[in-house]
Amino acid sequence: MTIEANTVVPAKTIAKALDLTERRINQLVADGTLQKSERGRYELIPTIQAYVKFLREKAVNSDVGADDYAVQRTRLTKAKADMAEMEKDQMANVLIPANDVADAWEAMVSNMRAKMLSIPTKVAASVFAANDVADAKNILKEQINEGLSELAAIEVKTANPVRSSVDDGGSANNEVISTTAKSKG
Repeated sequence: MTIEANTVVPAKTIAKALDLTERRINQLVADGTLQKSERGRYELIPTIQAYVKFLREKAVNSDVGADDYAVQRTRLTKAKADMAEMEKDQMANVLIPANDVADAWEAMVSNMRAKMLSIPTKVAASVFAANDVADAKNILKEQINEGLSELAAIEVKTANPVRSSVDDGGSANNEVISTTAKSKG
């Protein structure tokens, strides 16, 4: 018996050829896996080929799983590259972790507050004893400049450096990186 490429057969024949029920054939048609040529009839060879393709895709997807290995590997590689870039920037004093900046700002504000609040007590007698208003201004200006110089000298220290968890050799990277960045006042 010779089967021509466009041989049309009933659903019962397709079900028997594919070892499926007619109901499953209808489900596959509804899913778009199989195509009817007319009501209840199917082209034999294209239908079998479509079902084989469906099974192959299903097998490949089940082997790889929902999370494609290549995609996950690419994500990991990108994350490692991003970490290396951040580490490089930190070593060049271009990047400082946000927590370290917040700690430095807190220290700076606290220092400045204490310095400014101490000025009246520290210079009251000197200002009172000043010969004129210009001398009093200079005394106050000197104290304020001293406070500003102290503020400008505060360094942001990297307490928790950015570092990659794995170096090029694949072993854990336990090296501690310490960097400081002088604030620009």
